[in-house]
Amino acid sequence: MLTRAALALLVLLACPLCADALKVGQEAPKFKAGGNIVNPPEFARELKDSIGDVILIYEWHNRDGTRAGLADIQKYHDKWNGRGLQVWTIHRLDFEKYPEVDILARNEGWTFPICMGGFYDESNDFFGYKDGKSFRTTVVGIDGKVAYYGKDSGWKAAMDAELAKVVYPNLGKHAVSDGAKGPAGDFAERKFGKALVACEKLLAGELPDDVKADVSLVQQRANELAEKRLERIKAWKEDKRYDLVMKTLEALAGEYKTHQIGTDAEAEIKALKKDKEIKKELGAFEALDKLIAKDGKTDPQGFVNALREFAKQQNRFRAGTVATELADRIKAYME
Repeated sequence: MLTRAALALLVLLACPLCADALKVGQEAPKFKAGGNIVNPPEFARELKDSIGDVILIYEWHNRDGTRAGLADIQKYHDKWNGRGLQVWTIHRLDFEKYPEVDILARNEGWTFPICMGGFYDESNDFFGYKDGKSFRTTVVGIDGKVAYYGKDSGWKAAMDAELAKVVYPNLGKHAVSDGAKGPAGDFAERKFGKALVACEKLLAGELPDDVKADVSLVQQRANELAEKRLERIKAWKEDKRYDLVMKTLEALAGEYKTHQIGTDAEAEIKALKKDKEIKKELGAFEALDKLIAKDGKTDPQGFVNALREFAKQQNRFRAGTVATELADRIKAYME
């Protein structure tokens, strides 16, 4: 069986052309984030999911100074995440293992996604952004084209220029007809419920074709975001992951306020809180979150030990099983 390193070498040898340096103005190469990701995003995982957003792709590791750029990246992420910017940082394969990077991110307060081995791992495939052995940073503009590609700090100016063009994040376009600016503006502010109410009211009447098309797009995008969350809630309920169910319902209730989607989410939150067994499950997950926040900043083995002890104490609840699964996963990565 080929080792991971051997597979990586075969990919490099077999695909010499896909590692050419990118040029400003060219179409951005496709990418896919589906493997080990620290701080995985809620939605977009591929280039096609990111139409109209600014994308930053940054390669780093601990041993050559590139980690220093992550402080600025966190500032951009804090301000623009979910509002027109998608960040993908690429941690080079095998310098540190997934659990070590996960702990590092928790200690440093990094909340942006970190793809492990993203230039070599088929599950996290960013190979089109690679240029030999050199580190490069890429900014993809709202038009889907490369706006910056290099290894200095010039990416910041390119990012600022592209972010200044963002008007309607998550919509896929940044110019709409005058009659659609109201709901499009609400959508941009993540007031999805208010946007849907406005869209439904407008679409009930007669509209010019251009206005109708833009209003329908806003309605479609707002509904799609809700549907994706509702699908996940259904699956998490079956798995008794009531922690994830509750967090997602709270997001729906807040962002879809004034619409039936938000009203239904609020009603379901109240029902879950009244269920005595589910309330106990949620309490166990709250305890697990506290453990992760505390012991998840220690060394991997110390974290594993804390998780296993928690699992013994909470073996009646789903959180105990989750703790065991997490401990097993960390242990497997470190061996």
